[in-house]
This record gives sequence, C-alpha cells and structure tokens, in this order.
Amino acid sequence: MFNITDEAQIYVADLFAQQDEEGLGLKVDIEKAGTPAAAVTFNFCYEKDLGKTYFKFEYKGFDAFIDEANFDYLKDSEVALKEEGSSKKLTITAPNAKGEAPKEDAPLEEKIKYTIAAEVNPQLASHGGFVDLVEITKDMDVILNFGGGCQGCSSVKVTLKNGVEAQLKSIYPEINNILDVTDHSQKENAYM
Repeated sequence: MFNITDEAQIYVADLFAQQDEEGLGLKVDIEKAGTPAAAVTFNFCYEKDLGKTYFKFEYKGFDAFIDEANFDYLKDSEVALKEEGSSKKLTITAPNAKGEAPKEDAPLEEKIKYTIAAEVNPQLASHGGFVDLVEITKDMDVILNFGGGCQGCSSVKVTLKNGVEAQLKSIYPEINNILDVTDHSQKENAYM
C-alpha cells in the first residue's frame, strides 16, 4: 500500500535517532484528500495521541501511522530519497491522492466542485481568497461562498466574482448566473 524505499527508510530512521525521543512515530496524512489540491504530509507524532482510526506500519528504525480514511488515497504510493548535490530530500509519489476528475456524465455539482478545487481556488489563493460551492438552484444559478482575501473590499470581491463567473460559465454554459451567498443587495430570496 505505502512503500518506503530502503534508502528512504534509513534516512527517516536517522531523523528519528536525532530526535532522541522514545515512542516517536511518523504520522502520514493527506490534506484535502481526493481533490486536485491534495498534499501528503509527514509529521512526528506519538501513538498515544492518535485516534483509533490510525494504523501502525513498521519500518526499519521507526513506525508510521496512517489514518484508515487515507488508505485508498495512499494506495500505490512510494516515498523515495532524492539526492541533489550534497543534499538529500524525501519525495513521494501518490498517484491516488488527488482522486480522479469527474466523468463527462457526472452530476454538475461534482464537476463544478472539481473545477473550483483544480482551477479556480489555486488562482484565488494568490489573492488570499477561495470559493466554495453552496448550491445549484433549479434555475441553474450557482451560489458560491467567496472567502478569505479582502473581505471588506467590495470592489475586489466583485472583480473576483466576475472572473469566477466568466471562467465557470465558459466551461459550463448551462449555468445562468453566479451568485454570492453573502450578497444582500437583493432583498427578495436573499441568501443568508
């Protein structure tokens, strides 16, 4: 399931030896598992501090702990040691961490969520912002929650909304409108 090459095991075991703490383990997690923004993380941990869903895997010189919820995402993963000149670093190949793009016949909600995670939010992140899908109405209005960034800056928020609207409508022409869940300018059927 989760392979660590012999060279990487020796390197990690040496890191543990340098910590000189009894019972220290390696917690392997995935942030935003199943999304295009997924990232595998490694952290020192103590087994006693982990929940019951974490399982122990024994390696040469250390134990790794992986949450059962991440087993499928870490299937066929490999941690290797890469040498760059005089320095060494761990690299991970996790082909299942990000999940798969929705199929053509997937529900619109699933496709929009994927597009937001894969394309929209990475662009908004440079401005400290993000967007979440709230709902798709029967009239094909997409209601989004714009967060982060300059919350009080309405002109920036409008610009971001217009950009997201243009991007999503170009990909999904069946969308009628993009609405901001926090927009209170409309009193009839106002959101939130």
